[in-house]
Amino acid sequence: MLHSPLFKFQHPTVAEIDLSAFKENVRQIKQLINTCKLLAVIKTNAYGHGIIPIGKKAVYAGADGLGVTTVEEGALLRDNGIDVPIHILSAITLEEVDAVIRYRLTASISSGEIARAISRTAVQFNQTAIVHLKIDTGLHRFGVDPKRAIAFCRSYYNLPSLKWEGIYTHFSSADDGDFATTEQQFALFLDTVSKLNMNGFNFPIRHVGGSTIAIERSDMHLDMVRSGIALFGYPPAQRQRGIISLKPVLKLKSKIVQIHELPANTRVGYGGKYVTRSIEKIAVVPIGHGDGYQRALSSKGETLVHGKRAKIVGIISLDQTLINVTEILDVKEGDEVVLIGKQGNEEISAREVSGWVDSIVDEVLASLMERIPRIYV
Repeated sequence: MLHSPLFKFQHPTVAEIDLSAFKENVRQIKQLINTCKLLAVIKTNAYGHGIIPIGKKAVYAGADGLGVTTVEEGALLRDNGIDVPIHILSAITLEEVDAVIRYRLTASISSGEIARAISRTAVQFNQTAIVHLKIDTGLHRFGVDPKRAIAFCRSYYNLPSLKWEGIYTHFSSADDGDFATTEQQFALFLDTVSKLNMNGFNFPIRHVGGSTIAIERSDMHLDMVRSGIALFGYPPAQRQRGIISLKPVLKLKSKIVQIHELPANTRVGYGGKYVTRSIEKIAVVPIGHGDGYQRALSSKGETLVHGKRAKIVGIISLDQTLINVTEILDVKEGDEVVLIGKQGNEEISAREVSGWVDSIVDEVLASLMERIPRIYV
């Protein structure tokens, strides 16, 4: 975090993280997947929620392991006392192999060169490296081509000090509800696993899906499910809201630091893109795209003040956002502004924000920068 321990004050813009809501979301996902293992995916600083507190709470709530994207994230979790399996759900480089072994991280393997390097380093450290084989069934980011899986395993499965604990794939279209494609990819995965088993290559843990599979397709749970965004209160698709009731974990709020009463036909903000239509009250909120509050929200987004919606006007700058509070009574400097979350009877969800910028919830949450203090409640 970017906050000096010498500071006794708090920036007006904060992200409030409800750990009880997170714990309940974990419980609900675990209930859906029954006896299947839960890998809590907390990559990208736990989707902006803070990887260390969230990692600890996920383990406390019953997650069997944690999924991250980078070796740095895995090492950080280990350095903070987390001892459950930590899976690197992305390709690693040769330079990262040493850290993978030192920090006892579970690597995803789809490269022969990486398999050899992990084996060699594990032997040097007198350790057994836990690895999972990644199969590419159609996403085409990384993974072994199913047609090459047997040949790949013949070359690398029996390398010394490697324990092939699992095998997995990543669906390309499950969140979109394209289950025809998803079922084809699932069938290809199962067929590949079967052929590998017949050739003596066994993998105890099979896993294929994330939050969508956890919520909608119990037939694809297999041995483990990798749930991410649902743990933070947002099912990947709106159609899933009737299946599971999740609670958003993050509330983003700030305060009004200044109010201007401007006459009609006044240009406001960079480039004067917004022009007042009459006498208007324009409030300054200390958050901008330097905080990860996207510039694309300019003149599109809304905030909450006194439980009422206040529109964003003009161009969002690096550090400030301007909102129109003309119709809201008794507004004053210091009043709370909610950008994501509830205030009174109104609520702005991260999903609504994502709709304003034609994006997804994951990006809205994960984009929030570390200079926004996280407060855990």
